[in-house]
Amino acid sequence: MTKLAIGAFLLFLLCAPIMGITLAQTQTVVGVKQGDVFEYNMRSFWTCVFMDTPPADLVELNQTEWVRVTVTEVSGSQIKTQLTTHYRNGTEVNSDEFCDIETGETSGGPPFIGANLGENDLINPSASEPWFVHYTISRDYVNSQRETNYLKLEEIGNTSEVGEFSRIYEYYFDKSTGALVEYSFEFSYTGLTSIVRSKLVASNVWVVPEFPSFIILPVFMIVTLFAVAIKKRLFHRPP
Repeated sequence: MTKLAIGAFLLFLLCAPIMGITLAQTQTVVGVKQGDVFEYNMRSFWTCVFMDTPPADLVELNQTEWVRVTVTEVSGSQIKTQLTTHYRNGTEVNSDEFCDIETGETSGGPPFIGANLGENDLINPSASEPWFVHYTISRDYVNSQRETNYLKLEEIGNTSEVGEFSRIYEYYFDKSTGALVEYSFEFSYTGLTSIVRSKLVASNVWVVPEFPSFIILPVFMIVTLFAVAIKKRLFHRPP
């Protein structure tokens, strides 16, 4: 499978279930802006009792070093992005994508939802299925505690090829921005389980100060006064 195909496969895994999310709710609000950047890792895991070699697409997925999403334009409820998939051998694949937080329509890439949603709020108010925020929980991303909105979707089916199977999708969205911060997809049937996981590893949207902001100014003043005292002692010694 080519890297371009793997990129398309990756996009499908990330956004396919969100594409079908209509009930009345206050219009959602975009929480990101042009220039915001979100960078994710990507890992796949596979276990099988009747095959020793994992599928080639999962093997190649693990050659992904990072996936970067850069917001290029915000218009109404639509967010346009540039998606860059960087592989461990140094090659990259770029594509232009979009996501509409009102309808749930998306062309690919990690999805966005509305900012500042809460428990039981609709994910995409004008979409075809009523999916709701399950709950809000604080989690650590990029060395910062963030309030996140959690969504879990589960599908059970049956085919002649594999019998009964299940698909489980789990999403964590940053509450204040609506950006995806963690994702997992698990597909399983008798004797086989495959898992794809992605997590935010870098962003320019929030910066964590080394000290609480309310003590930064006092610390700066103390350091400055200390430096002045040292200077006086060095340059104003008694004769």
